[in-house]
Amino acid sequence: MKKLKDYYDRFKSLNPQYSGIKLGIIVAVIVYFIARIFFVVEISRDMIISLVVFVISMTFHEVAHGYVAYKFGDNTAKMNGRITLNPLRHIDLTGILLPILILLSGFKFLVGWAKPVPVNFDNLRPHRLGLFCVAIAGITVNFIIAAVSLLLLKYLGKYLDIENIFMTVLLYTYLINLLLGMFNLIPITPLDGGRIIYSFSGKRVRKFYDKIEKYGILIIFAIVYFGSRILMNGFIVIVEFLLKLAGINFNLMF
Repeated sequence: MKKLKDYYDRFKSLNPQYSGIKLGIIVAVIVYFIARIFFVVEISRDMIISLVVFVISMTFHEVAHGYVAYKFGDNTAKMNGRITLNPLRHIDLTGILLPILILLSGFKFLVGWAKPVPVNFDNLRPHRLGLFCVAIAGITVNFIIAAVSLLLLKYLGKYLDIENIFMTVLLYTYLINLLLGMFNLIPITPLDGGRIIYSFSGKRVRKFYDKIEKYGILIIFAIVYFGSRILMNGFIVIVEFLLKLAGINFNLMF
């Protein structure tokens, strides 16, 4: 009980506005996927690979935010030991539990998160440039990893079959990092897309984002729930286009 209370206190500190409602929705989503698991339970090699790649990719994403913030004058992440590639320092209980349940329940569209890297935006100098660079850092790293994975797939595809485990790891690294980068571009705070717009916007837009941020997680869940098919179809089109552009013939089956 003490651990649950500690977790709720931490969640409440990160989500001071409507924390009970937000946590209730997350719990409801988790219960929903647990219920689905009783009907679809199949732990495969690909499932394990995708989860490991997801955790590592999220780690790189968060470290990028903290490192760039440090370079722009804010050492909050460094002081909290968050500029490290140790995944255990970044894993959030709910954020990692949800993608596990999603995978086990048969869904292909992963949703999850790491513990946000603490950044004191007031310390960033120059301020607006710092805001922009910190916001875009995680997405940039994910896109770079995706691009490197795609190039390796193209090169190694001449020598290895697509079913080779190394090729499978590269394929999931490409897919998941591209997905993370694209998903985080959604212009809703606390996603990076919202932070990017906030960084170069005027007072009116900033006030708007300040008002909606407390509802951000609810809006994101609504987008995923009601628009998952549209998001996934758009994602598949982009992924397959880039694969073909790189000369890789592979059709995604979702």
